[in-house]
Amino acid sequence: MPEIRTFIALTMPSSVQEKIAVLQEQLKPMRERISWPRPSNIHLTVKFLGNVDSSGLSLIEDALAQSLASSSVFTFTVKGLGAFPNIERPRVLWVGVNAPDNAFNALAKSVDDALIQFGFSKESRKFTPHLSLGRVKSQPTLDFIDHFHSINFDAGVSRASEIVLMRSELKPDGAVYTPLRKFQLKL
Repeated sequence: MPEIRTFIALTMPSSVQEKIAVLQEQLKPMRERISWPRPSNIHLTVKFLGNVDSSGLSLIEDALAQSLASSSVFTFTVKGLGAFPNIERPRVLWVGVNAPDNAFNALAKSVDDALIQFGFSKESRKFTPHLSLGRVKSQPTLDFIDHFHSINFDAGVSRASEIVLMRSELKPDGAVYTPLRKFQLKL
């Protein structure tokens, strides 16, 4: 059976994507070697699955549906900027997301617990919710770092009401994401 490259995500509302697009357009003229994802592709990855045999996908979907049925809708803020591993030597530029009561960590744990039976290992690193703003290809200039550091980004409050199992196809002009199944969180 063919394999499908997949991940589990919380998609962002268009209002957040639009604010991130404006931010990217402010940073692009600095001409750093950074790969900027399309704003419509920006999402919060709950878990990257990688290549999954398409014949087993329905079992994974059923396990996720059962696990996520007990997860409730929550609000979160999209605010602040940072970098992994740090701003002095960035590899990934990110936008911060925060939710009360560790809602993102509970969501990630629920997904991890549902998928362990299919051979997916639990994440060993602490879950750090973020939206990837750009992938840094070479060390940016100090001017860029200073400018990035000085930006006070705030896209406001959003609501998490569904989680999406997403297909990812890598193309020369960027990834194409296709929802395979949506899981509604309970009200």
